Amino acid sequence: MRFDPFHLLTRCLIWLAGSGLLTVLLATGIGTPIDNALYDWHLRHWRYAPSDDVVIVAIDAKSLTELGRWPWPRMLHARLIDRLTAAGVRGIGVDITVAEPNTTHPENDLALAQAIKRNGRVVMPIFAEPTALGGPLEEMMPAPAIMASGAALGHVDVAEDADGLVRSAYLKAGLGRPYWPSFALAIYQTGNHQANLANQPDPLPGLRNDKLSESPYLWIRDNYVLLRYAGPAGRFGRISYTDVLNDRVPAALLKDRWVLIGATSEGLGDAINTPASRNTPMMPGVEYQANVLESLLRGLTITPLSFASQLLLGSLMLALPVLLQGMPGLRRPWLAALIHTCMVLLLSLFLLRGADRWWPPSACLLLLLTGYGMLGLFASWQRLAPATLDPSLVRRHAAAPRITDIS
Repeated sequence: MRFDPFHLLTRCLIWLAGSGLLTVLLATGIGTPIDNALYDWHLRHWRYAPSDDVVIVAIDAKSLTELGRWPWPRMLHARLIDRLTAAGVRGIGVDITVAEPNTTHPENDLALAQAIKRNGRVVMPIFAEPTALGGPLEEMMPAPAIMASGAALGHVDVAEDADGLVRSAYLKAGLGRPYWPSFALAIYQTGNHQANLANQPDPLPGLRNDKLSESPYLWIRDNYVLLRYAGPAGRFGRISYTDVLNDRVPAALLKDRWVLIGATSEGLGDAINTPASRNTPMMPGVEYQANVLESLLRGLTITPLSFASQLLLGSLMLALPVLLQGMPGLRRPWLAALIHTCMVLLLSLFLLRGADRWWPPSACLLLLLTGYGMLGLFASWQRLAPATLDPSLVRRHAAAPRITDIS
């Protein structure tokens, strides 16, 4: 085969143009809805059975009926934590807001603080919100006495995507810089404290934030991970708050478990819309935290590829049709397009299943299919208009005698 430098240069220019267009598509996020749909569809067929290591102590309808309207006296939370301590739980996450001191009954705050201290492995939530309409964000922490007794604080920030679904978690966040662990991560670290954090993921998984700001007024997130949900709401074991409080639960069901305390009753607490919640009730915030904790325990978090990695991988995939175009067996554009489309999808699936990495393939697929579509149109036009493409036919047509000449 004779080397043709002009032909090689043409292919290189086509590849460079495709890589430039890929950069634009990735930067603008045009294919994000398609990528999200592909990821959601795959997750619905990639569920897992959660272990018994994570248990939710649910503030449910039964508890509200027996204990009365919410909010309850903090003395009840103190009694609950003492019950869990006696049962030998591994760690406790209290997904309940106790930001304001109880000035009317300070003894309730004191009782809760003492119960938390006796346990030694209780994580309390922290979140950021403006104190006034349009004002700067401030970190809302537990009441001082309660915060001083806890083992750790964890942020409960939940980031929705543009379509309103929650597919991910940020393992670190904070005002100015991401110094707070997520609520689930703080529970995981606290529960493993006695083992010197031997099982702590190090370094933490997740896509790093390379645009950190030091502004004390901005909520900065880091270590972004995608989640594999165990399924829709109700997949994790739940025990009613009132049953634990009134000692109606065998200690064996709680021993050495991570326990999350939070609201599951409809209309009480936050509810989250997830890809796993399709045609089912929304997921309570406490169960979202259970999914994050289970993912950390079992190493199920998924890290998206960085922008540079996506561009590099996509450019390599775009180089294939440029290099292989015209080879025997690939002369038909539709066949080559089908093969390369399958290759891109299989590579994305392999990275997701085999390496816990997510490569959004839509931008690369869009360029491949557009290119093959244009090639197919050109081939069709070439077949329909041979005279305009073959100079010998043009000359032959010009030399043919006209009717007027014969006459």
